[in-house]
Amino acid sequence: MAGHRDFIEQLENFRHEAEAVAQYVYADMSVQHAASLSRKVLSRLNRTPGFWLVHSAACQVAAYVAIGRVFDKTSKYNIDALLNTFESNQAIFSKVALGARKSAEHPSPPPWVSNYINQAYYPTRSDIRYLKKRVLTYRAIYDRAFKPARNKYIAHREKVGHSSASALFSRGKVRELWRLSTFLLSLHEALWQLLNNGRKPILRTVRYSVKAIYDSANQGSSPHEYIVGQTKQLVASLQSSA
Repeated sequence: MAGHRDFIEQLENFRHEAEAVAQYVYADMSVQHAASLSRKVLSRLNRTPGFWLVHSAACQVAAYVAIGRVFDKTSKYNIDALLNTFESNQAIFSKVALGARKSAEHPSPPPWVSNYINQAYYPTRSDIRYLKKRVLTYRAIYDRAFKPARNKYIAHREKVGHSSASALFSRGKVRELWRLSTFLLSLHEALWQLLNNGRKPILRTVRYSVKAIYDSANQGSSPHEYIVGQTKQLVASLQSSA
């Protein structure tokens, strides 16, 4: 049971960090996108420029700090610790364990549980290698594009001046930040579905373009789409105000 508790704790912490990263990144970017679409919105935002500059800077700093916690190997809770706990506690993904989870809220196992666990997916060494390989891909992006700004400017002010700071932040592209953010959400979803529903851990690509999400008639319930939808509601109220 200790292994089960350890993995649940790691997974829940990872969920919190992944959602934080996504919301900070997309809260900032969706405001910028909204301003680019409408002169009226831009004019309304420019009535209180100090606030929106602070909002943008705060979101960016919070996003970089949260991403750093995800990839910081010295932390007790990081993306590698999550996968290591997953790898070392494969017993919690067995038929018996899944059946117990599915029956937990019932006085006795429901009739459908036996068939359910027989059709469920159970992880293999190949799944572990697949997930670790994908994490390595995004760790390389983090190390190149975002870690320098996080370590040398945000967490520890080793660089000062606009040109030095710009050089650090320019190592990463906006699209890379979107993809990294949504990758973390996809990884959490894959592991959660495996644990709770016995589904093969496939990292599905989700909608990540701020423009595509904002311009859509409907925003989804995932953290990054939810915050874009909230921004869209805010902008609508700004446009309708006197």
